[in-house]
Amino acid sequence: MVVTLIGKKLAKEGVEFIYLGITKTCRSCKLKTVCSNLEEGRRYRIKKVRNKAHKCALHGEVIAVEVEKLPIVVNVKKEQAEATALEYHPINCDFVGCKEYQHCNAPIKEKEYKILNVIGDVECPKGYGLKKIEIDDMK
Repeated sequence: MVVTLIGKKLAKEGVEFIYLGITKTCRSCKLKTVCSNLEEGRRYRIKKVRNKAHKCALHGEVIAVEVEKLPIVVNVKKEQAEATALEYHPINCDFVGCKEYQHCNAPIKEKEYKILNVIGDVECPKGYGLKKIEIDDMK
């Protein structure tokens, strides 16, 4: 588990969020190392809300929470999904209106990940042969 700070309104067990990075407002805050200790672009789930609160220029008030990092859901070419690990590269599809766009163009680092689970085939309007998978860091 990782302890971080999150806006009071979001601080509820079970809430999932994607950490988007540090804002300009936060760069001069003395608590920035605790608020910005997560990996950009990754999804997290709040497991426990602690009682400690702090004043915050962005949220008004932030609460200490324990979070767990969740697997990343991405779409990859079918043949890549047959391995146990892969070097992730986005599909780079330009069909922004597609319901799968975010999974084909995940905003994560292009590096090697382990494949945790193959979710299944993806219906691609452009006809690409894709599978939806869950991946995580190699650790």
